[in-house]
Amino acid sequence: MLETNSTAKKNIFQFITYALIGGSNLIINFVVLNILSNVTNIYSGTNTYTKIMLSLFEFTAFILYSINGYFLNKKFTFKTNSSSYIKYALVLGTSAFFNANLFIILTAHNVFNIPIRLWFNLSKLTSSMTIGILTFLINKFFIFK
Repeated sequence: MLETNSTAKKNIFQFITYALIGGSNLIINFVVLNILSNVTNIYSGTNTYTKIMLSLFEFTAFILYSINGYFLNKKFTFKTNSSSYIKYALVLGTSAFFNANLFIILTAHNVFNIPIRLWFNLSKLTSSMTIGILTFLINKFFIFK
């Protein structure tokens, strides 16, 4: 019983640590995207050029926040020396892909008729939390086992 309680506490602490690191990644993502958008004055993908530029912005932010997340999760969340950045980046990149798609689907289906800006933010929060929990489980049991 004591071991089970200890394991549960460890898992909860890992999840909280993982969520805090995810928050730092989210901040990095927003800062990078906003800086690059402000410098280039590109805020939407209305043509091929701006779509390519926004993709480059997203890729740049992904590289920075994935490196941050990898090292922080390796040291503080999962406390391991044996792990692979490539596997971590693949999982994170896949989760970023699904997060974006879930977000887009949610924003297109405002079934509660919530004001559009609020719905936009709730959709982002919902997709980030849903995919974040799934990514935590994949990292815990496959990447940093």
